[in-house]
Parts: sequence; structure tokens; C-alpha cells
Amino acid sequence: MKNLFFVLLFASGSLYAQTEEDAIKATLLAEAKALKAHQPNEVRKYWLFDATDSKHTIVSVNLPDGTYTSRTGADFVSDAAFPPAMPLSVSNADFRIKTAGTISAASYQTTYTAPDGKAIKAHRLVMLEKVGKDWKITGISEHYYIPK
Repeated sequence: MKNLFFVLLFASGSLYAQTEEDAIKATLLAEAKALKAHQPNEVRKYWLFDATDSKHTIVSVNLPDGTYTSRTGADFVSDAAFPPAMPLSVSNADFRIKTAGTISAASYQTTYTAPDGKAIKAHRLVMLEKVGKDWKITGISEHYYIPK
């Protein structure tokens, strides 16, 4: 009877275990939710970066109008307006996540929809590193495009 109890306990824990892919996706969606709510301090909780580094780009964005913007770790900390407020609805889909030990890359599509219904899509490539049991974002490259 005691053995049966331990088998059932172990099996029930396995049913609710979160995979690495699930944990990474949860991190990305939580960061996106904080971005949408314009909560810079909450956004930064999901990141791992050197706040004194003004040399290496950690955020790279090609905007719909063809312009480009980027941020270093020092920029990320010193710019209280970053990330900007987004009066849009945001959805993320088509996640492709690859993991090798404590390093991961996630590729997915984001759709930003304005109140008037116009949509702009972006392809995001996100690098992550596992710190303890948490996945932290170390870099993002985002490329916007208008859907055909």
C-alpha cells in the first residue's frame, strides 16, 4: 500500500510538471503582458543584462516605417520611457523554441492591432538563459512587417 501511494504521488507530480518549453513560453508571455501594460520595472524582471554595458545591443528593432532602434543594458535601465506604452492589442503565436542546456532561442510571431483594426505583425527572435529555475531574456531582435 505504501508503495502504491508513492507511485501515485510521483505520477501526479509528473502530470503537472512544466516542460522547459512551457516555462520559456510563460516567461515570454509574462514579459509581453508587462510591455502591454507599460510596466518597465515588471518587464525588467524577465531580463538578464549588464546595466552598465553601453556597448552591446540587447534589443534590436526594425520598425514598420523602415527605421531602426536598439538598446544596450545601460539604455534599458536609464530610459524610463522604455519600453513605450502600447495602446494596442497584442497576440503571440507560432512559437518555435529550441533549448540546449541553459541556453534557448525562441522564434515567434507577434500581431499588434490598433483600436481601428489595422494590424502590424512582427517576427521576434529571443535569446534566453536559464538562471536557477527561471528563464531570463538576454536579447531580442524584432522585425515588423505589414501583413499581405
